[in-house]
Amino acid sequence: MVKNMVLLGTLGIAFLAQGAEPAYRRGMTMTKPSERWQDALPAGNGQVGALVYGSVDAERILFNHNELWVGGRNDDLPDMSGELDVVRKLMLAGKYSEANGYYSSTIRKQGFKGSNARCHPAFDMLVTTDTETKAEDYARTVDFETGEIEVAWSAGDSRFSRKLFVSIPDDVSVMSITADKSGNVNGRVTLDIHDLKDSLDRRGRPTKPGFTYKTIVDGDFVEFRADGSDGGEFGGVLRVLNTNGKVDASDGGIQFSGADEVVLMIGFFANEPSNTAVPRLKKQLGALSGSYQELFSRHAKMHRAKFNAMELTLTSNLDTSNEQLLLDVRENPASRELVQKLFDYGRYLLVSGSRGGSIPMGLQGIWNGDYYPAWNGLYGINENLQMAYWQALPGNIEDSMMAFYDYFDAHLDEFRYNAKQLWGCRGIYIPPFMSPDSGVLHHTSPHVIHWTDAAGWLASFYYDYYLFTGDEEFLRTRAVPFMKEVALFYEDYIVKGEDGKNMLFPSQSPENVASNMMRDRVKVQMNSTIAFAISKEVFTNLIEACELLDIEQDGVKRWKQMLADMPEYQVNEDGAICEWMHPDFKDNYEHRHQSHVYPVFPGTEVTEESNPEIYEACRVAIEKRLVIGLQSQTGWSMAHMANVYARLGDGKRAMDALNILASNFVGENLFTYHDGLRDVGVKTRAVAPFQIDSNCGIPAAVIEMLCGSTANMLRILPALPTEWSTGEFDGMLTRTGARVSMRWDMETKSIELTLTAMRDNEFDLKFPGEVSQLTASSPEAVSDSTYGNRYRSVNLKKGDELKLSVELGDVSFVNHP
Repeated sequence: MVKNMVLLGTLGIAFLAQGAEPAYRRGMTMTKPSERWQDALPAGNGQVGALVYGSVDAERILFNHNELWVGGRNDDLPDMSGELDVVRKLMLAGKYSEANGYYSSTIRKQGFKGSNARCHPAFDMLVTTDTETKAEDYARTVDFETGEIEVAWSAGDSRFSRKLFVSIPDDVSVMSITADKSGNVNGRVTLDIHDLKDSLDRRGRPTKPGFTYKTIVDGDFVEFRADGSDGGEFGGVLRVLNTNGKVDASDGGIQFSGADEVVLMIGFFANEPSNTAVPRLKKQLGALSGSYQELFSRHAKMHRAKFNAMELTLTSNLDTSNEQLLLDVRENPASRELVQKLFDYGRYLLVSGSRGGSIPMGLQGIWNGDYYPAWNGLYGINENLQMAYWQALPGNIEDSMMAFYDYFDAHLDEFRYNAKQLWGCRGIYIPPFMSPDSGVLHHTSPHVIHWTDAAGWLASFYYDYYLFTGDEEFLRTRAVPFMKEVALFYEDYIVKGEDGKNMLFPSQSPENVASNMMRDRVKVQMNSTIAFAISKEVFTNLIEACELLDIEQDGVKRWKQMLADMPEYQVNEDGAICEWMHPDFKDNYEHRHQSHVYPVFPGTEVTEESNPEIYEACRVAIEKRLVIGLQSQTGWSMAHMANVYARLGDGKRAMDALNILASNFVGENLFTYHDGLRDVGVKTRAVAPFQIDSNCGIPAAVIEMLCGSTANMLRILPALPTEWSTGEFDGMLTRTGARVSMRWDMETKSIELTLTAMRDNEFDLKFPGEVSQLTASSPEAVSDSTYGNRYRSVNLKKGDELKLSVELGDVSFVNHP
């Protein structure tokens, strides 16, 4: 093997720029250690996260627990219900500047001072490895299929390896340290507070994290106990096991020497008295097998089943290092390999960061090294949280989605309290910014308090679960009850205008300001398009669900009338869908949010077939958003744009958005960032916030490009870019209730398609070109469609499997303008 060596400063470590062929089938390789937590490699079990820096001599592994939050203030909400009529009268009189701050100032005058908690790190495990010569042939890898991270290197005539995973079944993290020569593992390990250089305030100034902590060595155990989190004490217990070596307590840690292998097992506790937690963890760790392979095999089986539930193959070449892939994308479009790694990585992060019975991922998933993270690392429910979970259902990651449902169902009483106290309404109001400790409103800025549609947006995920899986029990016991709560709020909150049509105000088009109200930054608005789109979606889905289940006949009548009274979407003089359906609010194109195209994406109300005029108006609206240029875009807004273009059938533009995202907003370990990273310098990079939303938004966009769906239409390769002329995927779920596997070759214009029905349904297939020939394993299940020759109608019963071989004629989408 030819070695391309790069010496790094005074570290005395030489690294392979291209590394050996990886042992994993799907994963990624880095050729140097990280100096910051943002570039470390992540592992997790949906509750505990680990970040492996990868240093040879002095390794640092940062651990997070997703229940560790500090700094929250949960004040009682004053009764503001009588103020709703006041602010509405101000708005109807055109006194928007006065109305803008009315609710915020009134609630504060009554003494309300709520604040969202911020997430914080748990602790670090510090491992030193004694080697006498410089390291060579270095590689830091993560196996997406198993969740195992390995740091491997050669020193002298020995090869060393450190492997780590965070166990799903045993709820511990396990590390194995080995060498290929017996008796050659020497070093030291301890637990300590996470690196205090990451304790910076919002201006980048060093500040104390506010925790008290201590490390205690007890035999072959190391205890870390800390206090000061909102829930009380937190920490962990480390057990050290060795094979054919010696272990001794040493200066607050444990020294190991002459070993063939050292196994480190760490258990975690959060918001629990240490005097209770530490004995419990010692007992748990003592009962576990000391075999790394046994523990790993048990975990890998569960992780692999989740990750491999859907598989995408765009290329078989998967052995290029991250460093080389990111260097290439600076000068060229994103390669198939980079796109596939970003797709797999987004799946990996969701599988590793979210699980049923726990809580949803925040802005950084479950991986954070900052004591004062950007936006507190909270839940952003006017875009960010939703984007993090868009891929879950189509990507067949149902267990990760359960954390979402479990959390919001558990806080319904608080959401009802919000609706009653703030607006005097039944049903639920979910704040756009939340930390996991409370569902009560904390933040009172106008753009926060007037965003009344978070619950409605989340409700779409509940109904989608039924569409994608066919689970009628979930529909009856969880989806319908949640949607009813949202519908109750809208029934009380919506008022009639002089024309008899519904009005929604105060409302918000997330974070944007009408162009004619920029001077006063008016963020209290009337008739936001997204508010109508979401409320219509809630009523429509609820009606369909109740009619299917034959329940709520009186409610169905009310909800149908609410739909009948909705105004039509409006188109402005540029041909773009209006962001506000009221003449006093003029469109403002210079903004990164794309909320007003909700009817096309992420909603499914408007398609090319159902409403071509508004479909085209949404296309124009997205084009108008480009006037602000890339300097005003964010990582998540580019991921959102890729998804929108996929829904619009524009593979070229969707790929352009992914290229911009990959070349400007992706870090060394493929973490995605809110701010652009390219050519901005070390100082700016140090403060650019990592956010997991676009990491997870990328797989969602790729899925939409390959196979989009509504309840009654399945779009096959709707936005395939020319770069992906061949490929295949297996196990994708769709809103039609069909699980889809497909292989395509656009050079021969052929598609092999397998549909497996999760529920009874009749729907249309839409192909990317005219169908010249189609053969079906069950011809009686396929018939002509009223839409024409690019379509076929399919009728399937639950459990049916239908195989289709399709040859296409003209495939004009490849050259879509």
